[in-house]
Amino acid sequence: MIAWAALIIWPVVSIVLYRKMALPTALCMTIIGGYLLLPSVTSLDLPLLPPLNKTSIPTLTALFLTAIALKKQTHAYPVLPGWIPRSPLVLILFGFLVIGAVGTAMTNRDLLFYGPRVLPGLRIYDVFSILLEAMVLVLPLLLARRVLASPQAQRVFLTTLVISATIYCLPALYEVRMSPQLHHDIYGFFPSSFVQAMRSGGFRPSVFLNHGLALAIFMGLALIAAVGLYRTAQGPSRSRWLGAAALIFITLALSKSLGALMIALVFIPIVLFLSRRAQLMFAVCIAGIVMLYPMLRMANLVPVDQFVAFAESISPERAQSLTFRVLNENALLEKARERPVFGWGGWSRNLIFNEQGHILSVTDGAWIIAFGQGGWLGYLPVFGLLCWSIVALFLGRLKDLDPTSALLALILAAKLIDLLPNAGLAPMHWLIAGALLGRLELQGRTGETAPEVSGQPGPKRRVLEYAPGNGGKGLEERPKYARSFTQKTRGVPPKPTGEALPPGKENCYRRKKSTPGYRK
Repeated sequence: MIAWAALIIWPVVSIVLYRKMALPTALCMTIIGGYLLLPSVTSLDLPLLPPLNKTSIPTLTALFLTAIALKKQTHAYPVLPGWIPRSPLVLILFGFLVIGAVGTAMTNRDLLFYGPRVLPGLRIYDVFSILLEAMVLVLPLLLARRVLASPQAQRVFLTTLVISATIYCLPALYEVRMSPQLHHDIYGFFPSSFVQAMRSGGFRPSVFLNHGLALAIFMGLALIAAVGLYRTAQGPSRSRWLGAAALIFITLALSKSLGALMIALVFIPIVLFLSRRAQLMFAVCIAGIVMLYPMLRMANLVPVDQFVAFAESISPERAQSLTFRVLNENALLEKARERPVFGWGGWSRNLIFNEQGHILSVTDGAWIIAFGQGGWLGYLPVFGLLCWSIVALFLGRLKDLDPTSALLALILAAKLIDLLPNAGLAPMHWLIAGALLGRLELQGRTGETAPEVSGQPGPKRRVLEYAPGNGGKGLEERPKYARSFTQKTRGVPPKPTGEALPPGKENCYRRKKSTPGYRK
């Protein structure tokens, strides 16, 4: 009952946030807060609607409230107009979502028999179900593209992420000592197997997330964000970000998740010491590998044996866990090869069964779930949108690549690595992808027609001035402020005559060296 009450009350909480706070802050707190506080597993399936749970309710609430807030004439932060992205490739990937949903439903109408178990085929009705789930999945990307496009709004996201993780450390540390019981004590049930929370003589905290691994990677991403904010901050705020990073690191180390800890330790030196362009290049390399990961696994180009040997050198228990995942992926990948274009669809059709109808496989990685259920046309739209947001920012070559955008690209790249062995793709991660796509569009729109960007102050008026330092070969554009605008320097001035101009007036006109009356 409390779990259902929390899901129902969250839209009311979001309304308060949108009324009291700036739009980017309200959006980030609605999405991140819902992910951290609402109950896991609990879901309500209604006809013609996506499942209502801790993922869809904050997303749909944020969509409704953001659409209302965007109707205001002024905003504290720049906001992009329109809901449709300008990138042709992004639109193509959205088209793949639709084509993949239709193709998956049409090619999986057959029944599957595994001993006494019969798996149903997909129906035309399932096309709408798949499309609705895909729409809810990418809605945070569209919201962030409009609202979190500016560096200031992206810093709000990073700040919200770090502050949320810092507060979340307190219940997480409590569960490290007392065992993960908060979800059970408050919502009345445990979202996963309690055996999986026991590790190395202690406990993995999960608080209100569905698994301890989800909490660990959340802390890892927040740690990367805290270190990045520490590097760019000035004054007393540096010590606060450093303190937050220290607390998050302690919580992450005690969460007993080697994968999330290794990802954070690899990315922290990159955030601290590399330039912004080098950080972005590193993120692009990771995005490229993840994008082609199914193909690399099929060609046996991923050194899984070396990864298992490395895990065994640390702990036999971790090596056994990694070996189990690799064997499952190999079996699931072999089955996915039978229907590589549109996949096997839902209803556990992508899993492996024995002759008695018992499930033999476990799907851990988000990539094998997407590839097994939807084939290439299910994998490419999801991972393509995530990876392309990083690659597009790199190829766009922003004139002023700010540290917040480079840091967001690194955080998303870290999450892409985690999606290979684990599931757990949340709306928060789609916010990062949308923010990166919006940043590139904002740069293009500001450079073309600044008034189109809602909430942006108008462009500073400019006049063309002669550049005496370049030998008289060209004109340079220089802003003219308050006092200059009182003078009649706009428009096309009259051509100077042969008489000499008074000193100080030469640069107010366009002229060549050959113009009569020109003075050096």
